[in-house]
Amino acid sequence: MQTNTLKKTIRKLKCLTALALLTMITFAVQAQQVTSVRGTVVDEKGAILPGVSVIMVDPVTKKQESTFTDPKGIFVFNNLKIGNRYDFSFNYIGYEKKTSTGFLINPGINNSILIRMETSSSGLNDVVVVGYGSQKKTKITGAISQVKSEELNKYSGSNFAQQLAGKAAGVVINDASAQPGTDPQIVIRGIGTLTAGVSPLVVVDGFPLSEGSSLNTVNPQDIETIDILKDPASAAIYGSRAANGVILITTKNGRSDKNTVSFDFYTGAQVRADRVELVDGYQFAQLNTEARDWGYVSRNPLTRNIADDYATRVSKGANKRDLRLNYIQPYLNNQSGLTNTDWLNEIFRTAPISSYNVALSGGNEKSKYYFSGNYFDQDGIVIETGLKRYSMSFKFDSKISRSFDVGLSINPSYNQQKFFQNDASRSSDAIGAALIMYPFFPARNADGSLAISQQIVANTAEDGALGENPVAIMEKTKYNRNLFRTFGNAYVNFKPLEGLTFKSLLGGDYSSNFIDFFTPSDVGEYRTAAPKPARASETKGSVINYLWENTLTFEKTFGKHDINILAGTTFQKESGNSTLVSGTGIPDNNIDNIAGASSFSVVPVRYIWTQLSYLARLQYAYANRYLFSAAVRRDGSSRFGQDAKWGNFPSVTVGWIASREDFFPKMDWIDLLKFRATYGKAGNNQIGNYSSYALANPLSYVSGSTLLPGFAAVNPANSTLSWETKTSYNVGFDLGLFKKLNLSANYYSMVTSDLLLQVPVPAQSGYDSALQNVGRASNKGFELELSGTSIKLGPLNWNFGANIATNKNKVLELGPGQNQIVTGTNSAFRTKVGGPIAELYGYNVTGVYKNQNEIDSSPHITGTLLGDYIVQDVNNDGKITPDDRMGFGTYAPKVTYGFNSSFTYKSFELSFSINGIWGRKIYDNGLVNMESGEGFSMADTYYYENRYHPVNNPSGFLAQSNTNYSANRLNTNASSVFFQKADYLRLRNAQLTYNFSSGLLSKLKVSRASVYITGNNLLTITDFRGFNPDATSDNVLTSGYSYSNYPVARSFVAGFNLTF
Repeated sequence: MQTNTLKKTIRKLKCLTALALLTMITFAVQAQQVTSVRGTVVDEKGAILPGVSVIMVDPVTKKQESTFTDPKGIFVFNNLKIGNRYDFSFNYIGYEKKTSTGFLINPGINNSILIRMETSSSGLNDVVVVGYGSQKKTKITGAISQVKSEELNKYSGSNFAQQLAGKAAGVVINDASAQPGTDPQIVIRGIGTLTAGVSPLVVVDGFPLSEGSSLNTVNPQDIETIDILKDPASAAIYGSRAANGVILITTKNGRSDKNTVSFDFYTGAQVRADRVELVDGYQFAQLNTEARDWGYVSRNPLTRNIADDYATRVSKGANKRDLRLNYIQPYLNNQSGLTNTDWLNEIFRTAPISSYNVALSGGNEKSKYYFSGNYFDQDGIVIETGLKRYSMSFKFDSKISRSFDVGLSINPSYNQQKFFQNDASRSSDAIGAALIMYPFFPARNADGSLAISQQIVANTAEDGALGENPVAIMEKTKYNRNLFRTFGNAYVNFKPLEGLTFKSLLGGDYSSNFIDFFTPSDVGEYRTAAPKPARASETKGSVINYLWENTLTFEKTFGKHDINILAGTTFQKESGNSTLVSGTGIPDNNIDNIAGASSFSVVPVRYIWTQLSYLARLQYAYANRYLFSAAVRRDGSSRFGQDAKWGNFPSVTVGWIASREDFFPKMDWIDLLKFRATYGKAGNNQIGNYSSYALANPLSYVSGSTLLPGFAAVNPANSTLSWETKTSYNVGFDLGLFKKLNLSANYYSMVTSDLLLQVPVPAQSGYDSALQNVGRASNKGFELELSGTSIKLGPLNWNFGANIATNKNKVLELGPGQNQIVTGTNSAFRTKVGGPIAELYGYNVTGVYKNQNEIDSSPHITGTLLGDYIVQDVNNDGKITPDDRMGFGTYAPKVTYGFNSSFTYKSFELSFSINGIWGRKIYDNGLVNMESGEGFSMADTYYYENRYHPVNNPSGFLAQSNTNYSANRLNTNASSVFFQKADYLRLRNAQLTYNFSSGLLSKLKVSRASVYITGNNLLTITDFRGFNPDATSDNVLTSGYSYSNYPVARSFVAGFNLTF
C-alpha cells in the first residue's frame, strides 16, 4: 500500500516538474518576443524638449499607453511585441502635433525614434480664456486679443500694463506718469464716459481685482497669458463692471509631466528719454531782462525808456517785475565762471533697475504645483524716487478622485515706494519746482551742503520766481508708501456625471497701506523761505474684498452638435477704511513723523459696497462650423439707487466658419475663414459708493457770536441713479493662411447711454446740481491684427505681429438744455454735443504783432501789445471774443498701431517691438510756463530760439518776452500755440538673446539657458516738446492736460535665465 502511494507521489512530482519547466520555457519564449522603444524629442533647432506628451497606440487591439519625455527629452515604452507595428503621437504646448504611424518593432534593443517638432504656426488651436471658461481660438466669436508671456517679458518693467503697449489692437497704454510704482492708464476702444471711471476690469485667475488696485503687485513673470475682452458682447458675462473692457490674466501653472527650477535675473540702468532742454544762465539773463524791459516800457511807452536805470524806473512808478534783477548784470556782461546750474540735470539721474526671479513647478498625474519668488528693485530717474517689490506666487491643483478637483492660489506682495506728488505743485513737485529755478543759484554750497532758499531771498526784492531748491525739497522731504497685499482663491470642482461640473470658488483680496510724509522746517516752499513750520502726516488704511462664486457647467458633444451651458451666481463684498492724521508744531526735525507734533487733525474714511449677480451662457456649435453664443448677467449693486439696483446685461454672438463648408474651394493655403457678429450690453459702475444718497459735509456756522458745528448738504438723494450702459455691435472676420499667417479684423459701433452728469436743479431744492443719468456718447472704430509664425527666410526663422486701430468718439447728448461743458485750466477743454469728449478749445494764433499798424488794422483783444499774438477772427464779426474759440483735437488718438518681430538664427534671437499713436493733442501747462514769455518761469531752448524780439530775434514767431502780461497773453495761454501735437512712434524694446546649445546643457543637467541684453524706449520720434507724450489728467473732461509729468525712462539691461 505504501509502495503504491509512493509511486503515485513520484508521478505527481514528475508532472509538476514538467509543468514548471513548460511554464518557464513559455515565459522565456515570450520574453524573447517583446522589447522596448526609446525615443528623443527635439525642436527645429535640435534643442531637447522635456515634458512632451507621448501616446502609443496598438492599431490592432486599440490599446494605448502614455508617458512624457524626461528632462533630457527621452521617452521609453516597454514590453512591445516584436514584429508588431505601433502608432505614436506627440503633443506639446506651442508646437504642432507630430505623429509616427506603423513603427515596426524589431528584435534587439535598437528600436529608437528621433522626433523633431515644429513650433505651432497657425495658432488656431490656441486656447483663449473667455470668462468663466475657455474656448479654442477657432470657436471664438467675440473681439478678443491674446498676448502671451514670451512677448510680455521682453520689456523690463514693473507691471504688465507697461508690457502690453502696442501688443493688441484697440488697447492704448498711457504711461501718464512713469514714476516707479505708478500704474499706467489702460483704455480699450476709446473712452465712453464723462465722469465715471475708464479702467477695465482686471481678473486674475478668475478673481476680479478691486478697481484702482495697484497693478504693480502682480509679478509680470508669473503671467502665462493675457486675454482682453474688448467688446461688450464678449465681456457681458461680467455685467455692470465690463463697459470699459475686461483683462483676463492667467498665471503660470505647474505641469504634471516634469519638475523644473528656473532662474531669471537682469540688471541695468535708466536715463531720461525726453528732450526738454532749459536755457542756461546767460540765455535766461537775456530773456529775463528783455521781459522786464519791455514790461516796463509797454505800460507807458511815452514816458518810459529801456535805458532808464533802477532808480529812474522806481521814480516812474515801476512795479517790482518792471525792475531788472539786481544780481543779473554779470551774466549780461558774459562774465565767465558764474554759477550756471542746470536744474533738470540736478533732479534727474541715471538710475539702476534689477529683477531676481526664481520659479519651481512640477507634479504628477494627480497633482501639480507652481511657486515663484521675485525681488524687483527700480530707482526712479528723478532723485529720491523708486520702487522695491517683494512678491511670491503659489498655485496648487489636485485631482482627488475621478469626481473631485481642488485648487489653491495665493499671491502675496510687499511694495516699498519712494515718491512725490507729480501734481505741478511748486512746493513739492520736483519737476514743477525745477521749472521756476533760475540757473543763477547753486544746488549745493561750496562745502557740499544743500543751498537753502537762496533764490527766494534774492528774488523777493524784484518779485522773481520764489522757488525753493528742488534737490533740497526731494532730499529733505520724506514721502514713502508701504503696501502689503495678498490675493488669491480656492476652488473645488465636482463632476457627478460625465460632462457636468459644479465649481465653487472662494476668493479674497486684502491690502494694507501706509503713507508716511514729513517736511522739515529747514527747507522752504514756494514763496516761503526756510525756516518754516515742519509738518507731518501719516495715512493708514486697509481694504478687504472677498468673492464667492458657484457655477454649474454642462458640456456635451453628440453627433454634429457641441454644446456648453453655464449657469451660476456670484457674491462680492468690499470694505475699506483709512485714517489721515496730520500734525504740526514739531519742534525737532529729527522727529520726522507725527509723534513730534503738538497739533493734530484727523480725517477718517470708511466705505463698503456689495454686489450680487446671476449669470448664464450658452455656447453652441453645429458641424464645427456654425457657431452661436448667448449670455446674460443680472447684477445688483449697493452703489446705485433704491429703485435701480438691478440691471440686466445680455449678449448674442454668431459665427460661421466658411472654410469648412463642402462647397468652399479646396485650397490648401487657406486654413481658416470665419465670419463673426456680436451684440451686447455691459455696464460701468465706477462711481462713488454713496452717490445715490443725500450727503452732507461738516460745516461750522455762526449763531450770534458763537461758532457752532453743523453740516451742509452737498448732494441730493437719487433713488433712480444707475450705471452707465454700453451697447455694442461688432462684425469681423478671421483668416488663417499657409499655416503661418493669421489675420483678424473688427469693426465696432458702441453707444454709452445713461451717462452720469451733474445736472443743474432748481435753486429752491437747496442744491446747485444733482448727479443724474442723462447723457449719451458713441465710439466707432476699426481694428486689424496680423501675425506670422515660423516663417522661413533662408537660414532665418521669423515671427511677427502687427496691429492697427482707429477710434472716433462723439457726444450725442448731455443734460437737459445743455449743449456743451467747458472746463479745465484756462477753460481749455470743451465737451460739446456733436463733438468729441474733452476737445482742446481755444484761440487760433496766426502770428505775432510786430508793429502798431498791424494791431490797429485788425480785430484784436483789448489791451494787445506789440509782440503779442495775432488771433484769428473765426466768425468774421470784426472783433475777438470768446466766440472765436475753436476746437483743436483731443488727447484720444485717432490711430494706434504696434509691430513686434523676432528673428532666430541658430542660437541667436533678435526681437524688437514698436508702438505708436497718431492724432493726439496735449495741453501741457508746463510748456505754457516755459514758452509764454512771462519772464517769471524758466524758458526752454525752443522758446529762446523762436521768440520774437525786434532787435535780438526779429524773425521769431513766438510772443515777445514781457512781464506786462496783457489780456492777449492770458487768453492765448489756451491757444494753438500750446496745444501740442503728441503723435509718436516709439521703439518700445529691442532684445538680443543667445540660447546655449542642448549638447552643452545636457552635460550640465540644464534643460535651457540663455543670456540677453535688452533696451526699452530706445527711440521716440515725436514733435511733442514736453516731458511725456502720454501725459494726461485723471479727469475725463480734461483728458490731455498735463504739467510736466514724470517722463518715461530709456533703459538698458542685461540678464540670463536658467531652467533645470
